[in-house]
Amino acid sequence: MSLITLKPRPIPSRDKDPDRLRDDRLFIIACDDTYAPDQYFGFFKFTRVKIHVVPTLNGTSAAGAVLARLLEFKHDDDDERWLMLDTDHFVQGPHLAGFIRALQDAEDNGVKVALSKPCFELWLLLHHEPETSLSQLPDASAVEGALRTRLGEYNKTNLKQKHYPISAVTVACERAERLDLNVAGGAIPNANTSRVYLIWKAIAAKALPTQFPIELHGLLPHINRGIGGS
Repeated sequence: MSLITLKPRPIPSRDKDPDRLRDDRLFIIACDDTYAPDQYFGFFKFTRVKIHVVPTLNGTSAAGAVLARLLEFKHDDDDERWLMLDTDHFVQGPHLAGFIRALQDAEDNGVKVALSKPCFELWLLLHHEPETSLSQLPDASAVEGALRTRLGEYNKTNLKQKHYPISAVTVACERAERLDLNVAGGAIPNANTSRVYLIWKAIAAKALPTQFPIELHGLLPHINRGIGGS
C-alpha cells in the first residue's frame, strides 16, 4: 500500500523539541467526511488540549481507508486516536464485512470508535433538538433535512459557528447519551444514535477544570459518576 501524504503533526513532540512545551493532550480523529467534522471541531479551542481531524481524501470514505489514514498519522503514546464513522450505506450488503473488519482492526490498534447512525449530522442536530424527536428519521437525507429546517440552512461545506455554540455541547452530550442508552446492536447500532459524545467525554476526562471552558463544566460530573463511556 502506498503511503498517504498527511499533514505534519500539529503539535511538537517533547523528544524532538525538549525546550518547547508540547500540549499534553492530543485527540486525533479520522472521519469519513471531508468537511463537516473538521469545521465543527475547529470551532473549539482549548488550553493544553488539541483536536486534530483527519478528513477523508479523494472520496475514499470506506471505513478501512479512514482507519488506514489514522494509523499512518504520527502520534505519541499519550495521544488518543478516534475513528469517527457514519453507518449510512456502509453497513448494508457487501460493505458490511469491510466495516466490521475496520472496527476490529481499530480495536486491535488501540483506536477508539464513535459511530453515528445514520450520519454525523445527527450529532449536529442534537445541539438543537431533544433526542426523542430524532429516532424516526430514516436516513442521512432526512437528518440533513431536519437540520436544515431547524437552522433555516445547512451546507456541510460551510458550517456556521453560531449554530454550534460551546454552551450547547453539554446539552448535546446529555441528549446523545440518553439516546444511546436505549439503542441495541452493540458496536454497530441498529437505531439512530451518535456516539460523538464519547469523544467529548474523553476530552473532559483529560482536562483540568481550570483549563476547561466554564460552558463545558457540566461534562465533568458525568465523568466522575462514570456514566456511559467507550
